[in-house]
Amino acid sequence: MERIARVRWMAFVLLFALLIAVVASVSGCAISDDTERVVKVGVHTSLTGGLADTGSSIVDALELAAEDFSGFEINGRAYEIELIVLDDAGDPSLAPVIAQDLVDEGVVGVIGALTSGSTNAALPLYEAAGIPLISGSATMADITEAGFENFFRTCLRDDLQGQALAEWAYELGSRRVVVMDDGSDYAVGLADEVQVQLEAMAVEVLRETGEVGSADFSADFSDQVGAVATFDSDTVIFTGYHREAGILRRQLLEAGLGDVRFMGGDGIKSDEIAASAGGSENAVGLLCTFGGFSVEQMPGYTEFASRFEEAAGRGPGPYAENNYDALGALVRAMADAQSFEGADLIAALHEVEFTGVMGPIGFDEKGDLQTPEEVGTDLIPRFRFDGQVWVLLQ
Repeated sequence: MERIARVRWMAFVLLFALLIAVVASVSGCAISDDTERVVKVGVHTSLTGGLADTGSSIVDALELAAEDFSGFEINGRAYEIELIVLDDAGDPSLAPVIAQDLVDEGVVGVIGALTSGSTNAALPLYEAAGIPLISGSATMADITEAGFENFFRTCLRDDLQGQALAEWAYELGSRRVVVMDDGSDYAVGLADEVQVQLEAMAVEVLRETGEVGSADFSADFSDQVGAVATFDSDTVIFTGYHREAGILRRQLLEAGLGDVRFMGGDGIKSDEIAASAGGSENAVGLLCTFGGFSVEQMPGYTEFASRFEEAAGRGPGPYAENNYDALGALVRAMADAQSFEGADLIAALHEVEFTGVMGPIGFDEKGDLQTPEEVGTDLIPRFRFDGQVWVLLQ
């Protein structure tokens, strides 16, 4: 009798536990059906170091995008976007750590990284996790030549920009050019393309590599400045970032080489370049190309810029609109796939059609931004620094 009673008691306990579990499950479903769910999207960017101003502007653009695109539906349920923002300081050696942290956070997709070097370093981890990565600023051509199915970008490639930069220099009369990189993946790739294009036009080229500066603008370019003087260069094309570009410009002026034309790629396009150049008067007349569309080419830019300034208290920085559209494309892919699974999102992104700030957005088989069939260097805008801001020339 005692054994039977014990069995009956155990059966009662199990039945009661099962009943509690069922009630909890039903209650949980009711709550989730009546509330908006949250989907995590990673932001792999640079908020410290030499690109902090660019990274901060990109985050502001993504926060605006997250607000605009939240409320999309998957299987009849509304979802809010939660941005998980992590900083690699523009250092490729830290990028894999950031990537792993975002994977561990359970993000369904990532916007970033800001630089080509960090993108190169982090991409294998995102691929292994099956997470789509969309960069609005990683312009290095080789990234989409490496065969990654999960990588996409909403900016233009450096092989096109390098050709445009070389053509512009030649048009301006440059015939003895020092092409200088800073050793980073982005800068080396862009410099290689510029050099090839210039030499094809019979321009004499001297290749130099400089150091990456520190926050106190203490980089020493004396060897490179000496090379510019010895080579009797008429033009310096610097393919690194704005902090080092400003320092180099200042040191060229201090060496009496102010007549040497100074040009660069999209990496130098920051209004902060005046500070590292030692003042706006030292930065007047700098020239650069850009790896995105000009304002005139983007139908939604005026409205975007107005809303951005209202939200952030300043105008959008370089690649803000590219990253806004990157999140828009990711959300459209989620809605098209009706799924958060990585493989489904990657497949959907290869077919996505989204109209954003830049206009219609889509990606080719490599993940590059789709452009008109007859792509020419006229697509690459040109800018001149007036001492305060970069002014569009073309």
